[in-house]
Amino acid sequence: MAKIHAVTFDLAGTLLSPTPSVGAIYAACALKHGVVVEATVLDAAFPLAFKGGPKGTKPEVFWREVVERCFGPALPSAKIGPVFKECWEAFAKPESWRLAPGALNAISAIRFLGVKVAVLSNADSRMNAVLEGHGLTRRLDGIFLSAETGFAKPDAKAFAHAAKALGGTTSTLVHFGDSPSEDGAGARDAGATGVVVGGAHAPEKCMRAEKILETPYIIRALITEGRLKGKFSRTVQNLLANLRGLPEDRGHSSDRPMKSMDEAVLDAFKKLRLDKPVPEDAIVASWHELLPVKLAKRCAPLRVLEGGKLVVQCENSIIKSEVRFHERAMLAKIRTLRGCQDVRSISFVNA
Repeated sequence: MAKIHAVTFDLAGTLLSPTPSVGAIYAACALKHGVVVEATVLDAAFPLAFKGGPKGTKPEVFWREVVERCFGPALPSAKIGPVFKECWEAFAKPESWRLAPGALNAISAIRFLGVKVAVLSNADSRMNAVLEGHGLTRRLDGIFLSAETGFAKPDAKAFAHAAKALGGTTSTLVHFGDSPSEDGAGARDAGATGVVVGGAHAPEKCMRAEKILETPYIIRALITEGRLKGKFSRTVQNLLANLRGLPEDRGHSSDRPMKSMDEAVLDAFKKLRLDKPVPEDAIVASWHELLPVKLAKRCAPLRVLEGGKLVVQCENSIIKSEVRFHERAMLAKIRTLRGCQDVRSISFVNA
């Protein structure tokens, strides 16, 4: 089995997205100061403005330049300061960000597999309040923002710093993000595993996930397949190649009959237990129905051990004591879930 000790997620474009859009937020902020610009115009200008922002500067300097570039001559010089301040503060608010569908369940499921989960982003300290507002902080084992660590992706030091802080090395780190260069190739070149989420392509020796919801299955597949440092079994390599429309690798298979894609898919499903109900998936999906909501938010299922023992991580000893009062009822509910009939006991641990 591959040793994967931690997973890191990028923020903007991966776990979080501006809502309703960057342009809409900028337009609303400008309107408060009497500047009228269509949101669609600002949305169209933002990618180029962001790309042209001054690198290596303080966050406020970088984003002031981006705002100026976005608005262009439509923003009078006398109002640059007030409008920028309005925009800066707007993106520190949780309501300006939309959490990716399934993100909370994905994080819980990955932790269920015994893998640490953290954020690794080229963002500034404003995102701490955003993460807290979306209930992510207490679910994470670390938050690594470039403005605080001093290391920005794709610098290998950014990945090494996060891996070390999480108790491992870059070779046992998997990073998910939407940028093929910063998140995919950056992680790969640092010695980690890079997975591009929702991007048009994944660089060589990187993987791709369409949605955040797929990430726990990728981690489980990597662990099961024993993937390490970019190496897959030939079956998985050919499955990925087929899905991407690339030719299969038959170079080392002349001494054995090749399976059809249908047979390979069936074998992969069986090997990864995808053809059978997995208790962890059912428990994560129903977690907030197993406990009172306030308690469910302050603890999380980790994994089901051999012998049917469910391990639940609690925020502190007080929460652990409160959750224990519900142990018998929880166990009864869990055993009614699909694939959870063999769960026989619950063990509670502190975070």
